[in-house]
Amino acid sequence: MVVRVQAKLQEAAANTAAMEQKEEVPVPVDVMRLSRQDWEIWRSYYGQAKAGKSQTVTSYVKEIVREVHVQIGDRVKEGQVLLTLSSQDYRASAAADRVSYEDAVRDYKRLSELHKSGGVSKAQVEQAFSRMKSEEAKLQSSRSTLARTQIRASIDGIVASRSVEPGEVASDGKALLTIIDLKDLEAEIMVSRKDILSLNKDTPVEVLSDGQKTKCSIKRISPEAAPGSGLYPVVVCLNGLDVLPGTHVEARFLVDKKKDLIIIPSEIVQRRGDKAYVYVVDSERAKLREIVPGEGQNGSVSIENGLSEGDLVVVRGHNLLFENALVALTGEAAAGTAGK
Repeated sequence: MVVRVQAKLQEAAANTAAMEQKEEVPVPVDVMRLSRQDWEIWRSYYGQAKAGKSQTVTSYVKEIVREVHVQIGDRVKEGQVLLTLSSQDYRASAAADRVSYEDAVRDYKRLSELHKSGGVSKAQVEQAFSRMKSEEAKLQSSRSTLARTQIRASIDGIVASRSVEPGEVASDGKALLTIIDLKDLEAEIMVSRKDILSLNKDTPVEVLSDGQKTKCSIKRISPEAAPGSGLYPVVVCLNGLDVLPGTHVEARFLVDKKKDLIIIPSEIVQRRGDKAYVYVVDSERAKLREIVPGEGQNGSVSIENGLSEGDLVVVRGHNLLFENALVALTGEAAAGTAGK
């Protein structure tokens, strides 16, 4: 009887062990075999597009505006008349100065002829010459002032703002119009102290805006931080980017290049307190490995410690794993690791 009971117990134990072994189902996972690679570190900063070349139209004299020849949005050419100021007084002054100058010329010529025959002294001729030159300078000044009653564009561009109407007084220094050159756009990007020393005019730059992307260059780097923010203004060109002034842009700078790094997807890193882990596969079992992450960007992270070249890191299915879980490599992962 005792022998039968022992046999029954042994049979039950064997069945239980068999069932437990049968219930261990492998977890399907994808893995990547690690290899060292070079890595470019790009950093993104932001700013707004603006015209690299512009003209703030002002008046040299205080005068009534007679005509405004352009509207906002009009395209203008260098030298084109934008505004005409009242010029009646300046015309009269220029006409009077012209008469005085012509009189001085005639007087100088007359005295010069008389001096040849001994009729007047050399000092009188020199005095007449001096007067002629003084009147000439006055005439040039009045003509210059008269010319300034027609205010012209100094660049090719488009009228971006207008703050004057006919009949208003244009005072000295008051902004009347703004002309911007849309063919010469740039953006001022505020860069942190961490990266400013890595930048120079040869640093590669990518600028993105509204689905557009173009390679640009750095035009200027400020050696001083902006007050309050501690950020450094960096001006980049926007060649090839079809945007308008005021458009927000993203500038990506190549700030560093590193060699022989282990790179993994950042999404597979598990955080537990202040430590980081990933699952690796060793002898068909999942092992939780502590790592020390480094620089991260664009969904990837470099590893400073904890992983080696040749390790099989789980990149899909890691959320189903536990320590020492049996795994089955699937798809391309299985084929890629066969025989290795």
